[in-house]
Amino acid sequence: MDFFASQERARRKSTVLVVLFVLCTVGIVLTVYSLIFLLLLADAPNAAQAWREFKSMADLLALLGAVILFIIGFGTIFKMAQLRRGGAAVAELLGGRLVMPDSANADERKVLNVVEEMAIASGLPVPPVYMLDQESGINAFAAGQTPGDAVVGLTSGSARLLTRSELQAVIGHEFSHILNGDMRMNIKLMSVIHGLIILGLAGRVILRMAVYGGRSRDRRGAAVPLVLGIGFIVVGSLGMLCGSLIKAAVSRQREYLADASAVQFTRDPGAMAGVLKKIGALSQGSRLEHPNAAQASHMFFAQGVNLFMNSMFATHPPLEERIRRVEPGWDGSYPALREFSGAAAEAKPSATSSRPAPSGSSSSALGVSGLRGEAHEVSPAHGPPVQAPRAAEVAASVGLLDDIHIAHARRLREQIPKELLDAAHDTGRAHGVLYALLLSENRDVAKAQLALLEKHFGPELPRLVRDVAQRELPRELRLPLMDICFPALRRMPFDRYPLFRKALQEMIHADGRIGLFEWATHRAVLRHLEPSFEPGRKSAFGHVTLHQAGDQASLVLSALAHVGARAEDTTMAFQAGSSELRLPGLSLRSRELCGIQALDQALNKLIRLREAAKRDLILACAAVIVADGHVTIAQAEILRAVSDALECPMPPLLPGQVVGA
Repeated sequence: MDFFASQERARRKSTVLVVLFVLCTVGIVLTVYSLIFLLLLADAPNAAQAWREFKSMADLLALLGAVILFIIGFGTIFKMAQLRRGGAAVAELLGGRLVMPDSANADERKVLNVVEEMAIASGLPVPPVYMLDQESGINAFAAGQTPGDAVVGLTSGSARLLTRSELQAVIGHEFSHILNGDMRMNIKLMSVIHGLIILGLAGRVILRMAVYGGRSRDRRGAAVPLVLGIGFIVVGSLGMLCGSLIKAAVSRQREYLADASAVQFTRDPGAMAGVLKKIGALSQGSRLEHPNAAQASHMFFAQGVNLFMNSMFATHPPLEERIRRVEPGWDGSYPALREFSGAAAEAKPSATSSRPAPSGSSSSALGVSGLRGEAHEVSPAHGPPVQAPRAAEVAASVGLLDDIHIAHARRLREQIPKELLDAAHDTGRAHGVLYALLLSENRDVAKAQLALLEKHFGPELPRLVRDVAQRELPRELRLPLMDICFPALRRMPFDRYPLFRKALQEMIHADGRIGLFEWATHRAVLRHLEPSFEPGRKSAFGHVTLHQAGDQASLVLSALAHVGARAEDTTMAFQAGSSELRLPGLSLRSRELCGIQALDQALNKLIRLREAAKRDLILACAAVIVADGHVTIAQAEILRAVSDALECPMPPLLPGQVVGA
């Protein structure tokens, strides 16, 4: 799967969606005008007379058209505002219940563990999980505007009836929608469809008022809202027809792509086929009972609602066809169903998790000292053999999710001490884990940082931070642990977030300088938490080219060249990156000019690059860090932070691709 090509396709589809919306809106207005003309024609002696009467109503027709356009536009904007919180708004609309990150329920724990592994393996922040408790069918969805406000939702039937490997297939399918850019378009599609059907909804309200409120009026007065309500319902039905056709056109083909991506992720086509067969064997199938299910039918893993003329309006391909795509030799039979408890599923490792790790240095080979302890340098001459990846391989890993990275993510997660995982899952302690990641090894600085926390939060939090910081944790586990904290951090009270953010900034500035890891942590936290606490925040608007952002590209490449490189290697590393971009005027900036504020400003402009330009920039950044033939964990962390800031998730480098910091 090519992440950048997928993002570009999603952007083009969004443009097509806008065009279809405009065409449908114009078509609705013209249809109303046509109906009015036909009514006049039925009452007129000839077509010429009907046309003269129709033209004489020009002012009234213009007003009617404006009213229809206003109502459709209002419905679209209203739904966009309703969904601006992202995935959580969609999940709650469907009756979803947030699964607490520290849940002890076996089925929920099974789902949470798989989601965490998938997120770590793909370089995405761990999304919250919502459970649709009242839905016994097998279905799931991913929803959100950005990875920072994305959620994954599952029916209770999925958690009970699917094995761990089958859950990996389902969640891999949903993660493909996040990585491919489908998720953001799905939110837009919900808003567009609501605008098209709002006339029908308004007609039902008017009709209900006419029926139940007409007893107090005379018959003639009651007829006006009755006719108006029926007219709105007819026009709304046309909008619903258009909306269903748009959903079917946009959604159906990409489900095949998501199935193929999930098989690529897990290397287990039997798991995907098993899920689809269980849907076919279950009497409830994948159907959802919630009254709002139709609004989000295009988001689901499988067909979520029954439709009239299903073959024309279905948002998903036929179940049998999906099975045969992943299992060509299927005999057409469906299995007997039984429930799989989460405890049993977790106790038995999946096929993916049992794959051997790639050869090379293992995480256990890295010396550490405390949670923020820097891993000792591993010399290639004396330590395990290390083969630096090629720059093209690193750039190609953006948006990549496969069985090797999933197995590596599971091992990373299993290496994190249970006490730290429990704290990261706890809403009241997750911020303490994050602060512990930033606690300085310098005693005086650490003392000042703890004093700042005590001033803001009282004595309990500094004790927690001190206890967490004493745990030994290899440096390569810091970013995965931070990602695991995000679902619990999103649960903090709204009025606490400004204080959390202020304390985070003060801890980073406590020693009078900001290291690149501190910058990476701060940037990731703000990018992935602000959508939950500041949903109205403006995003970057408009596009720039690499030629227009040459100074910013120079600064980012220079900052990477200074990370972990010897002074004599810095120029060579920068030249390796600049040769990939081939832009005029690129020059190595001094370490002093590569400050955190300058780096932030540069990335704020570079995020506006188009997908192809982002690919070129990340390739250049990768060339910088692999220039000397060795990639340190520090370099890998900063490269992932830069990639994340460009909205391009990069998975952790595999064992054997990095050496100690």
